[in-house]
Amino acid sequence: MANCSKKLICIFLLPFFFIPCSYSQKISKSVRICSGAINGVFIEKNGKTLVVYGDPNDEIKETEMVLFTHFRRDVVWAGRNLVQKGSLAVIPQKEKVFFLKGDSIWNNFERIQYHDYYNQTTKIGIFPFKKYRFVQGGETLKWQDVDIKVVSTPGYTRGSVSYFIDIDSKRFAFVGDLIYGDGKILDLYSFQDSVRDIRGYHGYATRLGQLISSLQLIAEEKPDFIIPSRGPIIKNPVQAIQKLVQQVRLVYQNYSTINAFNWALGPERMDFMAHRILGSTAHVNYMPFSSVIQKNPPSWYSHISNANLVFAEDSSAFLIDCGSTKSTFEKIVKMKQSGLLKSLDGIFITHYHDDHTDFLNEFVKEFHCPVYVTRELKDILENPSAYHMPCLTTEPISNLTIVQNGEKKSWKDFELTFDYFPGQTLYHDAVLFEKNNGEAIFFTGDSFTPAGIDDYCMLNRNLLHPGMGYFYCLDILKKLPENVLLANQHIAPLFAFSKQQLDQMTNVLLERNELLRDLFPWDDINYGVDEQWGSVYPYRQKASPGQTVDFSVKIFNHSNVPKTFILKPNVLKGFILEPNNASLVIEPRTEGERKFKMLLPKQVSPGISLLTVNIKFDSWDLHEWSEALIEILP
Repeated sequence: MANCSKKLICIFLLPFFFIPCSYSQKISKSVRICSGAINGVFIEKNGKTLVVYGDPNDEIKETEMVLFTHFRRDVVWAGRNLVQKGSLAVIPQKEKVFFLKGDSIWNNFERIQYHDYYNQTTKIGIFPFKKYRFVQGGETLKWQDVDIKVVSTPGYTRGSVSYFIDIDSKRFAFVGDLIYGDGKILDLYSFQDSVRDIRGYHGYATRLGQLISSLQLIAEEKPDFIIPSRGPIIKNPVQAIQKLVQQVRLVYQNYSTINAFNWALGPERMDFMAHRILGSTAHVNYMPFSSVIQKNPPSWYSHISNANLVFAEDSSAFLIDCGSTKSTFEKIVKMKQSGLLKSLDGIFITHYHDDHTDFLNEFVKEFHCPVYVTRELKDILENPSAYHMPCLTTEPISNLTIVQNGEKKSWKDFELTFDYFPGQTLYHDAVLFEKNNGEAIFFTGDSFTPAGIDDYCMLNRNLLHPGMGYFYCLDILKKLPENVLLANQHIAPLFAFSKQQLDQMTNVLLERNELLRDLFPWDDINYGVDEQWGSVYPYRQKASPGQTVDFSVKIFNHSNVPKTFILKPNVLKGFILEPNNASLVIEPRTEGERKFKMLLPKQVSPGISLLTVNIKFDSWDLHEWSEALIEILP
């Protein structure tokens, strides 16, 4: 085990249910596929067997090599047992850390769980492989008398490879999760990444550009069959690749037109981002900036960094968010000391992100004022460690004053209306301040800029159901009085959209839904944009040896019909789970929850433990899909 400050305990040794292959078929004399949760590929030559991806049904007693295209544990699980039995793991050089030091990654994860602007998948395994060979694009492996060509094909993960094998007069391409069936991909959120000076948080599916380049390399190899790690065998590779390239370009073109980041980046950098995916000659019809941009705000409004102050006529004030720097706090304290600020009567939090909440406790301690949020934000503010979301604060916030969606409150010469406002993130609020002279500002947090909607980080859970997410937010904006100005916490000028612009944003999202239906294999597109549709709560907790740990598996059924989900937490030998598995029926477009208890052995080493959960519904059999961390205390 890698050297680290804490020991890691691996909590997912017991298998899920014994699930036979959905079907097993021979594609050629030497190539057989066991298709199920993962496409286990068995290539036989001279009495020997080569395995690609793994053996999902534990059929093979031994094999010389297992070819892995990428590191994702929800795929690698199928080949892990063979490697533990002594098979050589062939793994991408650029992803070696995930195969060899997964235990160290998880031991260090507390350092990056909070303030995370990296926004990469955590579907990482924890067992360090002991017998392995690294490969990279351009190499050729030899197995028996068969050549295995390695091609670098980043996209679904940063360092993935594909393997090409000529056998039985056919060329086979093994490409991992780079494509799914007839021109589809499993999801969009896995392509989130940084590019140049634009960090991962702002990089909406930027690896789609690498996906396209990789697909073009695969097409140049002219395979007869593409066998992905999941999904149907592709028997017409050229057609499937062309369809996928066209579809991802249409989706990214759609996204770019109303991208809020256009306000900050400007046309040159926006075009750079778009051309990486759409091609160098592509033109994006960006929505014009909002019809009203008011640089001279009402006298009662003050913008400080990414916080806003609303002043009453008696110089008392209401604060919206708490800024991202200490200087904001210090500046407002100086206002109080100088007499410019009589009192701070309340704080409203638009969303949980660290740059809006890190100094909240200091404000409350200094000004002794209530903090207002809707019930949808309450738990993530009180228990940030219980969530796996971007940009969490390390400072739990207590004693919150909960307001109902649509609730009104009179304050001095203003009337306030509180709204749940799931725009930039699912956990987001907004508040309308209406002054008695007729002036009004709607504080939308980070959900809108004059350029459009702020959905560039899909890991924020930007749901695309009608009546949810930005559809819900746009409906609220359409009902506001014409005199209302909009405030974004990071932008000094106030702004307002025209009715035509609000309709345009709605129509772009409706079109996006249609495009995504052709891109994803799920029965509802939101499984492909919502990484947290299946999650474990709490995400992190502490426990002592011999203690019982309570946790829940939460499932958001995005489908438009009731679904039955089969849940199986994976535990280490000696850990007692109750129940061992569970069946959960969830109504359409609602979240369901199943509680579990796990008794830790009295003799267990301290350290970080990883709990994973298998989720099965319809034809989907997703192993080790969701995770949670348990810190076992000395």
